[in-house]
Amino acid sequence: MKMIIEKTIEKITQIEDENKITPPKVSKVVIGLGYTGVELKFSDNTLQLGVAFTLPDFLLNKGCSKINFAGNLTEKKAQELLNWAKNEASLQKVIGIATLNAFSQYILQSKKAEYKFLHKDLIKYLDPNNDMKVTFIGLIEPMIRQISKITKNILIIEKNLEFSQFFEKFKLLRSIDEISQDDLDTDILICTGTSIINDTLEKILDTFRKKANFIALIGPTASMIPEIFFDYGIDLIGGMTFKNSEATFRVLQEAGGTRFFKKYASKYNLVSG
Repeated sequence: MKMIIEKTIEKITQIEDENKITPPKVSKVVIGLGYTGVELKFSDNTLQLGVAFTLPDFLLNKGCSKINFAGNLTEKKAQELLNWAKNEASLQKVIGIATLNAFSQYILQSKKAEYKFLHKDLIKYLDPNNDMKVTFIGLIEPMIRQISKITKNILIIEKNLEFSQFFEKFKLLRSIDEISQDDLDTDILICTGTSIINDTLEKILDTFRKKANFIALIGPTASMIPEIFFDYGIDLIGGMTFKNSEATFRVLQEAGGTRFFKKYASKYNLVSG
């Protein structure tokens, strides 16, 4: 069965063909310790930046060189980098997802009227109440803090990060393999785009799709066209579009993450239906 990313790449290729979009050139690639960025230059001189989380596990290669294609990434065709998004979890996949996000931003901006953008605050749209159960896959700290003011019935599933004392008041798990049947019944499931990088998204959806009343996928790594995600049962996909590539690349080169580059970007949310 073709997976979400493979089908999304096919959808992008289809949109390119139908709209006679000339394949863009790869203008810049930065592999940062926090995020990786790929900038594409399209034939109308539009520059679009896409980013993806650089999963720390991918940087543990003991050799001097983490990748065997350093120095010539901008000489490769954009379609080749795009197809890397289909790879197993790796730095190549991270570059591929960042390229997919850059392609997606061009399509989302040029065909804006064809997508349903949410024009209200995400928390207000979700409308949680004190009886609701909210499950986070990934430590989305600002959002958890906001929702915890409304409901304390929160489950957080996060493998890698350390939890501060604030989060110890909630149920904490390290893997979806640890969840009980009671954990599956949740009103809102909010998942970070990291699940795309580590190849866990399909498993998460298979686990929760018939149990969660609402599923959202959010974060810079999830900044891609939403059609296939909606087909797989995701109700909302939230990402970022970048207003200042140069400033964002400086942040990436200096190992910064969302906290530092968000001022050079705008968040958006797309909903199905």
